[in-house]
Amino acid sequence: MNGLGTNWSSRHPKREAIEREVLDFDVLYIGGGPSNLISLWHLLNQLEEAKKKGKTLPPITIGLIEKGDQIGDHIFSGAVLDPKALEEAMPDYLERGFPTEGCVQREEVWLLTSERQGVQAPIIPPFLHNIGHHIISLSKVCRWLASEIEKRSVEGIDVMILPGFSAMKILWEQDGSGTPRVKGVQTADKGVDREGNPKSNFEPGNFLHAKITIFGEGPRGHLSRELEEVLHLQSTSVNPQVYEMGVKEIWEVPEGNIEEGFVLHSTGWPLPQGEIGGSWVYALGKNKVSIGYVVSLDSHDPFIDGHAVLQLFKTHPKIAPFLHGGKMLQYGGKALAIGGWYSMPQLAFPGGMLVGDAAQMVNAARLKGIHLAMKGGMSAAETIADCLLANDFSFPQLEKYSERFMESWAGVELYTSRNFHGIVQHGLTPSAFTKLNVALLTNGWVPGDPLRVNKDAAQTETTEKYYGKKGVKYSDVQDLIKTEGQQFSKLDNVYASGTQHDEHQPCHLKIVKGNEICVECYEEKGAPCTVFCPAQVYEMHPDALGHVKQVDIAFSNCVHCKTCDIKCPEENVIWTPPEGGGGPKYTLC
Repeated sequence: MNGLGTNWSSRHPKREAIEREVLDFDVLYIGGGPSNLISLWHLLNQLEEAKKKGKTLPPITIGLIEKGDQIGDHIFSGAVLDPKALEEAMPDYLERGFPTEGCVQREEVWLLTSERQGVQAPIIPPFLHNIGHHIISLSKVCRWLASEIEKRSVEGIDVMILPGFSAMKILWEQDGSGTPRVKGVQTADKGVDREGNPKSNFEPGNFLHAKITIFGEGPRGHLSRELEEVLHLQSTSVNPQVYEMGVKEIWEVPEGNIEEGFVLHSTGWPLPQGEIGGSWVYALGKNKVSIGYVVSLDSHDPFIDGHAVLQLFKTHPKIAPFLHGGKMLQYGGKALAIGGWYSMPQLAFPGGMLVGDAAQMVNAARLKGIHLAMKGGMSAAETIADCLLANDFSFPQLEKYSERFMESWAGVELYTSRNFHGIVQHGLTPSAFTKLNVALLTNGWVPGDPLRVNKDAAQTETTEKYYGKKGVKYSDVQDLIKTEGQQFSKLDNVYASGTQHDEHQPCHLKIVKGNEICVECYEEKGAPCTVFCPAQVYEMHPDALGHVKQVDIAFSNCVHCKTCDIKCPEENVIWTPPEGGGGPKYTLC
């Protein structure tokens, strides 16, 4: 259709002759994360309250689809939850069995200065205060939210939560002025061979039509990308959307290794000077530990490797005792939105809305986004309720979502942290410390506001520029990771993620500019994808002369972190969903 071009349509296989079932919804949520789940819950609150006030509603059908085999399978976060939004939407959440691992009772912040040294912050910055907040497994919380929704019954409202369904592409229509409008989505076909041909167990995807579609795919969702490109949702943003990549392990440890309710955050070693990132150690009850590290994807280093950083971090004398005598239970990796206020896209558009990480709803200073994503989902729900009550689904009505969110406490919080990523983008330099202190006193303002940041992919330098000589490969500069004791190889960790894919389906990681670009990238930048991927999906095998012909993709290892889609310096990789149900099986992450 007009306005879409051929770029996006060419990324999806065409099987035009296949008859597809059409399912109609009034409201359709894409993604089973915290923003969409709490939005659905809050929407039921709004509609139930309207009915109590005597307002008449026709029968309403609400759907939520999730690409994971079960709700929570693909949910990955630290996490320490500020319960502010949850308390608003569900005041009795504790009585309903909210799965907390305990509340923060003691916290520490450290600057690790070397492989054996570190300095504890004598005063914890106010934006890092966590006392009283819940330590959680977000995958558990999402499963709990889904179960609470399924227990509810509101007369005249039919709710369907459908895990195991990947939304493959957006269905478009045109409004009266010829402007593209979201009509819904098509779910992925199942039972397709490597070449895209139907197998004997073929199941065609369905057309899901909706009056309003809410996209809560998490960071760098492939449908969110399409929305942003087709509808130019980023055109009024100060900065591009930017990200970090986090890797995490869950450990079972002897009681006494870590005190209940303890959290630790650090920055510094093992990252080199000038790089941005940080770590956490959280007590999950008495005998489990969440330990992880995030690295900023705007790094200039072509060999930035979050997995290696985490393995080294665990060897520090301050950190190693927490894990001593323990057993690693689960591993995962995920990109995290980090841009915040100045990177947010337009939140509402004809036919739909963006919520959560898909809308950069994160406070980088606080290392938190779940409570903001929830409030975004709630603001969306209140707007959707108004649309249903007025039977008005026009763009001006949907646009009230943006106003609601921006004027809420969540919008205010995002605004006050608007320059944080810009301040620290070159590391925690003396200048950065000065600007952070100024921002604390001026509601986030610093000289130069708004501070600009660049697209992550564009930041990667050649190996010659970064390391000062030609022909440098990762093996020449990497720190030795001993794959024994508390350290693990990427493949060992991938096994602990539980990730699974049917290896006979088409590869869901698309090389869009050709393998010759991959070869050039290997020669100039050392093939960063073979390093930054936390699941060893990408590999290059030089011949005896050191030449390579292509990148090999072990897509069955993929943990759906989206880092390749974000950080490939040639922008040569597009992440698309595999068959529904494929991917990691996070139960603790």
